[in-house]
Amino acid sequence: MDGEESRRFALIGLSVFALDKLVTSLINVLGLRELRFLFVDTVTLTTIVSNWALPLIVVFLVEGRGWDTLGLQIRRERYTLYSVLALVGLVLPALFLGFDGALVVELAEQLAYIGLAEEFFFRGYLMTRFCDWLGGAKGLLLNGVVFSLAHVVSLVSRYGLAYPAWEATMGLQTLAGGLLLGYIYLRSGDIVPCSILHISMNAYLSRLG
Repeated sequence: MDGEESRRFALIGLSVFALDKLVTSLINVLGLRELRFLFVDTVTLTTIVSNWALPLIVVFLVEGRGWDTLGLQIRRERYTLYSVLALVGLVLPALFLGFDGALVVELAEQLAYIGLAEEFFFRGYLMTRFCDWLGGAKGLLLNGVVFSLAHVVSLVSRYGLAYPAWEATMGLQTLAGGLLLGYIYLRSGDIVPCSILHISMNAYLSRLG
C-alpha cells in the first residue's frame, strides 16, 4: 500500500468516527436517547452500527481488503494464551467478586457494543489505518487521542459542561487506557488480548468499590 492510499484509508476511518460522534451527540442533545428500536435504545443501536457494520462496509467495499486488516488474525498457536487470558481476566474475577445476573448482562453488553466492539473499531479498524499511515508510535498516539475524544464528546453531549473536572478526568483516563490497549494491540497483532483486558476493566473495576 502506498502512502497516499494509506492516508486516504485513515481519513475515511476518521470520517466514520466523526459521523458516529455527530449522530450520537445529536441524539443526546435532542433528548432522543430513550427511543427504542428492536429492543435497544438509539445510542446503543448507533454504536452497534458504527462499531461493527460501518468498518466492515468500508473495508470490503471501499478499501477492497479483508479480515486480516481488522485485527482478526486469530492464530491457532495462540489458543492456549487466549484461554489463559480469558481465565485470568474474565473468569477468576467473577469467582472472587460474585457471579450474578447483573454480571451476565454486563458481559453480554461488553461483547455486543462496548469492550469488544470498541476494540474492533478503535484498534482493529482505526489504529491499523493510523499506523499504516503514520507509523507505529504516531499511529498509537493518534489512536489514544481519538479514543479519549470519543468518550469526552459522549459525556459532554449528554451532560453538557456541568461536571468539567469529571469529564476531564475521564478524558485522561481513557487516553491512558487507549494507549495501553493500543500498545497491547501493536505487540500482539490481534484484538483478542486487548479486548479481554478492556472487558475485564469495564466489568470488574466498578465492583471493587
